[in-house]
Amino acid sequence: MGQVFDAILKRRSIRKYKNQEVPQGKITKVLEAANWAPSNGNSQPWRFIVTRGEYVDKVCNVFYNWAKDYIPNAPYIPEEKVPGMLKYAENFGGAPMHIIVTHEIFEDEIKTKEALMAASAAIQNLCLAAWEEGLGTVWIGGPIIYSEETREILQLTESEEIVGIIPIGYPDEDPAPPGRKDLEQKVEWLGF
Repeated sequence: MGQVFDAILKRRSIRKYKNQEVPQGKITKVLEAANWAPSNGNSQPWRFIVTRGEYVDKVCNVFYNWAKDYIPNAPYIPEEKVPGMLKYAENFGGAPMHIIVTHEIFEDEIKTKEALMAASAAIQNLCLAAWEEGLGTVWIGGPIIYSEETREILQLTESEEIVGIIPIGYPDEDPAPPGRKDLEQKVEWLGF
């Protein structure tokens, strides 16, 4: 099996991190991989914001303020999982850094959708490269990425929006692979 396929199968979403700083060189290498993602017309409509310290704390606080009310009342979350999820919500499992990936917003709706697709590809590259570097990541979306408070903390411009907040650090867990639906349920072959 090839290295890329192997990384795809072994990468996991990490929700618990060691209290250990990541060297800037490793982050730069991961960002380099993200920057090589495909994009329509080679537009490269993404931007990366790397945070630590007070910026990580502030973003985590925005998430926790939402999660502490949402998680205990979400009907799909089993009661026994609520305490662990709330603990995770306090600081994204203790990740020392976040990489926030944004994309440009255009007047043309199709161009904006293409920018979102390209930035999503950049996140996939980022997560795979991080795994290869011995780092863990998880892709955070949901209400936090649309929050005005989050936008202000990260000093975003009006012409960009967040695609994902990616906590990154050395994993302090080794989760089992999640199940996948059978490929036959997801593929339709036409003209074969």
